[in-house]
Amino acid sequence: MIKVVVLDADKTLWDHPNISDLKPPLKLVNENSLEDSSGSKVTLFPGVRETLQELKDTGFYLVLVTWNIPEKTEIVLSTLKLKNYFDLIVSREYPFKFIYISHIISLLRQSKKVEIKPEEILFVDDRRVHFGNTWLYVGNVNCLEMWGDINNHKQIIEKIKSIYNSEKLNEKNYSNI
Repeated sequence: MIKVVVLDADKTLWDHPNISDLKPPLKLVNENSLEDSSGSKVTLFPGVRETLQELKDTGFYLVLVTWNIPEKTEIVLSTLKLKNYFDLIVSREYPFKFIYISHIISLLRQSKKVEIKPEEILFVDDRRVHFGNTWLYVGNVNCLEMWGDINNHKQIIEKIKSIYNSEKLNEKNYSNI
């Protein structure tokens, strides 16, 4: 059963490819968009807030992992008022997300006193390239490619339900043995 939903940021939660390139100061354009001093905009994809809220209300641990300068991540999340959705935020200046996810398992164990197995994690990223090392070094993490495996944020919830139903089906099949 999924307990943790790990989300990428750039091109997954919002349309910008690299918020580390933003030039301060940032100003809020509307509740879902901001603009930097050079006119570069960041806009949340439709349904992001609603999906994050539903996942939070359902009791999932929400984690943001992003290959960005931590200070820029902090500013963008604060400006868009997204920080409160996440239980953990891991922002680093290197691309090895499998290391982030290993770190998340340790942090959840230490800070929340929760034991998490790799198969209890759903990792959503817009780049499939991050999945191979995640499977190799972390284990059987459930991975979804944003804009490949799913086409909108509401489908994250649908995929979690289908994983849950599949596990229940397997439990029923094994219970007859």
